[in-house]
Parts: sequence; C-alpha cells; structure tokens
Amino acid sequence: MAWAIGTLMNARGLMGMLIAGVGLQKGVIDPALYSLLVLMAVITTLMMSPLFDRIYGRADRQPS
Repeated sequence: MAWAIGTLMNARGLMGMLIAGVGLQKGVIDPALYSLLVLMAVITTLMMSPLFDRIYGRADRQPS
C-alpha cells in the first residue's frame, strides 16, 4: 500500500509546472531548464497510472 501511495504522490505535474513557470518569469531559470522541468512533469504524470496499476493491481480495486 505504501508503494501505491508513493506512486500517486509522484504525479505532481501541475505543481512542478507552476513552480517552473514562476521561476521562468522571475528569471531564476532559463528557457532550456524550463523545458526540461515541464517535460519531467509530463512524463512522471503519464507514467503514474501504469505504475500504480502494476503495483496495486486491478484485482485489488474491484468492488465486492
């Protein structure tokens, strides 16, 4: 169960993109780093669902 919760917590794409956007506006990060941060946020968000299914399993989530 802890692995499943940890996997769900990894889907932090929106928060990462907000922080990256603020950093880009304030001049703290350059556009290349911004692109990498957005790409990382999208990839970790997209891989969350398959990883969660593999760890937690579909059979465990079936209603009784």
